[in-house]
Amino acid sequence: MNRAVSRALALMLVVVPGLVAAQSYVDSTPYVVQPSKYPFVTYAPGYQLNDKVPWETQVAPFSPGTSYSVTQEYAILQDETNRTGGQLQYDATDFTHNIDIQQATIPEAFTPMVPPPTEIMPWTNPSQTFNKSYVRTERFGNNLFGAGYHLNAVLTAETATVNADKKVVAVAEGKLFAQVFSSEHDLVRGRAQVVGQNGGDNSGTAALYVVGQEVWSTPLYATYAPPPINWSRTFFSASKTFMIGPVPVTVKGSLSGGVKLTVHGLVGPTVARLSATPGGWSNVTASASVDVIVVAIGVEGSLALINATLPASGEVFWPVCSLDWKLRTDLDLNALSGTLKAYAKVRVLFFKKTWWITIAQWAGITHKIPLLGVEGSQPLGICS
Repeated sequence: MNRAVSRALALMLVVVPGLVAAQSYVDSTPYVVQPSKYPFVTYAPGYQLNDKVPWETQVAPFSPGTSYSVTQEYAILQDETNRTGGQLQYDATDFTHNIDIQQATIPEAFTPMVPPPTEIMPWTNPSQTFNKSYVRTERFGNNLFGAGYHLNAVLTAETATVNADKKVVAVAEGKLFAQVFSSEHDLVRGRAQVVGQNGGDNSGTAALYVVGQEVWSTPLYATYAPPPINWSRTFFSASKTFMIGPVPVTVKGSLSGGVKLTVHGLVGPTVARLSATPGGWSNVTASASVDVIVVAIGVEGSLALINATLPASGEVFWPVCSLDWKLRTDLDLNALSGTLKAYAKVRVLFFKKTWWITIAQWAGITHKIPLLGVEGSQPLGICS
């Protein structure tokens, strides 16, 4: 193992455990599913909500402390089930009945919006300077959950001046970002750059960033292939309050996953060859909390927000009078799959009501495609 690789591994081992703790964000705007029926309400901490939410049925008045006959209870249960559109179930744990109610649909729950990607293709500069760039950004999701990627691959060449020899540069960069409850942040960014020049710099750098913080870097010399990076962590969490029936429930989504980066290539006085594969994956797990006293609350399911690798390779070779170049990028992506449901259960005198909301239910988006594969040879007009 050479000295540069040893130094890179040592840096990784020192820096990664010292990452700042995952941050937590709060979306202060509550999501009210049925504002006319269950408007947003705040209660004092510890408020007892059991036996204080009246039923909808008109069979008999709702009156805490009142005893109802078996016939009245049966009629109330049947009418309440019909009015709420719920399902009546017997709960053997406490020998009571429970009405399961699916609330009105959250529009975003089934809407993984996928706008067209933004893309900048390589082009030829008529001034004879050489710059081939490919940039692509794509995002998925809505104002509750979302994810996306940004890919950038660049080849440049500069002619000689009185102060410096000609120079070739290759850059590859990939970034993944995600959103939970209106809080969007970069998850992981991998970047590599190599520079070749006669009598000058013949080296480069590869670096990995997690949530905006550099966690690993290594120098690149000659023929390089540092050990691949692949590890996991919790990125960040975000909270939002949902009115689930009459209960304000705070749902906390924690974003965790993995990051990876592979780099290899060659750098010399007349060549810059670079292949980089940054990528990562991230899932959302959720929990629920309330300040009031009810029978139960909770969140079921999980979401896979994004799992992507963004391989990009570029080569610029300039031996004498003409310049040969290649640029290629690919995409391997899975995004927005899974289900997340939250519920709140409240006792209503002699029975219980459980309200459910579906926060997200997505079948998934999958792409495994070549994005770009171009090459060419360009005379730069520097030879007679």
